[in-house]
Amino acid sequence: MSENVVEIDLALPPKGSAGMGGALPYRRPRAEVRFSLENGEVRSGWVPPRVARLYEKALPDLPCTYRSAMDALMELESRVCFTALTEMQSRREHSSHEVRSKLQQHGFRVTSIDAAIERALDLKFLDDARFMASFIDERLRRGWGRRKIELELKRRGVDPRSLPGYPEAFFSAEDDAERARQLLQRKSVPETRAFEKLVRHLVGKGFSFDVAARAARERIDDDA
Repeated sequence: MSENVVEIDLALPPKGSAGMGGALPYRRPRAEVRFSLENGEVRSGWVPPRVARLYEKALPDLPCTYRSAMDALMELESRVCFTALTEMQSRREHSSHEVRSKLQQHGFRVTSIDAAIERALDLKFLDDARFMASFIDERLRRGWGRRKIELELKRRGVDPRSLPGYPEAFFSAEDDAERARQLLQRKSVPETRAFEKLVRHLVGKGFSFDVAARAARERIDDDA
């Protein structure tokens, strides 16, 4: 039975079409690539639209074997996947978990994603420790407390406990207290249930109850 491809058709998703959602992880619309064989059989595969557009510009000479046509498509997808990763990192630092999730949403295959992440890690273009250190520093400047920072890092698929020197190298009781005081200096003291409301505000920012309570008492005393 002949495995030669005699025609390749590409079907791009309509502009503005929605991806899959609901109970499944969101995935952007993908393009279909159809291979017509000499024997009348039609085989198809799905790739991100960006891959399909590039493949359309560099289709293999026909007729060719199905394997060679697919190999060319998969090799192109792997290159585009790594390019998408580098573009993502150029906009802001990501954790490897975030990168994997976003590339999956774009419709890249697991093997392409694995290869892209491994290469980025080898090149130090992707570094979870660097991401976490940068994330902590930036959130501290925003006035976040340790608990909120740790929860957000875990949501992004990384564990700050893997950082050398954590938490002492990043947090101190004195710094936490000072950030809490500064946050409350920007707020007016409520006329009713002031202590409760100020503490709740700081706890919501990720500060411990003890730190929040001391800062709230100081703010109320200063206002008085």
